[in-house]
Amino acid sequence: MAALQTVGKIGPVLDLFSVRKPEWGVSEVAAAIDVPRSSAHALLSSLVDIGLLQCRSRGRYRIGWRVVELNQTLQGTVDVRSCAAPTLQTLSETYNETTHLAIMDRYRVMYVDKVVGNQVINVTGARIGAHLDAHCSAVGKVLLAHCSSAEIERNITHKPLRRLTPSTITNPASLQAELQSVLRTGCAFDSGEAVTEVHCVAAPIRDELGVVVAALSMTAPSTRFVPAQNEYRRAVISAAAEVSRTLARAEDITPVGAPETPLHAVAG
Repeated sequence: MAALQTVGKIGPVLDLFSVRKPEWGVSEVAAAIDVPRSSAHALLSSLVDIGLLQCRSRGRYRIGWRVVELNQTLQGTVDVRSCAAPTLQTLSETYNETTHLAIMDRYRVMYVDKVVGNQVINVTGARIGAHLDAHCSAVGKVLLAHCSSAEIERNITHKPLRRLTPSTITNPASLQAELQSVLRTGCAFDSGEAVTEVHCVAAPIRDELGVVVAALSMTAPSTRFVPAQNEYRRAVISAAAEVSRTLARAEDITPVGAPETPLHAVAG
């Protein structure tokens, strides 16, 4: 049981490290995750031992180089990001709007890729690797819609839904109704619910078994989005379906047990 409790604390520790704050001390970590300083030190030391963190001077900690190796492993397998990249690019170039690819990470949206549009007045969109509450984004609603009601209640609506703009849905019953609509229509909209005057539409990406594994979206200022809403909706649904087909084909032909490239053998 103690081991499971320790594993449960590793995620919150790693979540602390970000582009804005890449370095943490023991006391800071202890205060942030509400554990004794000795417990925080033990967690940090364990993460250093397996290479996920590195200890810098003055007892400060940063993300470790093992992450690079894990990233190489991810890049060497078939993944939704590589399958979606060409479609994201084409969709963005066709409409000159910003496109995103997102997954669900512990019941929050994580943006894993994007292509920025080419407009005078543009939406740069979420940073790759950024997290956002799922209830206030189009990609989040798509991903939540394919979770069970019990999962949503346990992980989303068991606490107040955070309001980011006047349009954010904060009522659990209204959110459930919205998610039912997503299942019926095959897409979700964000009408200025995360950022005022920024609208988007998203659709699900499925793997070879039909399981929703990601969501694809297109984002634009409301002044451009609203008049073209139906066209954008059709384009995004079509693009997500294309990525789903690409992902299914890739899974079918991926060799099992392919030889790995050692980390030290990578040039550059």
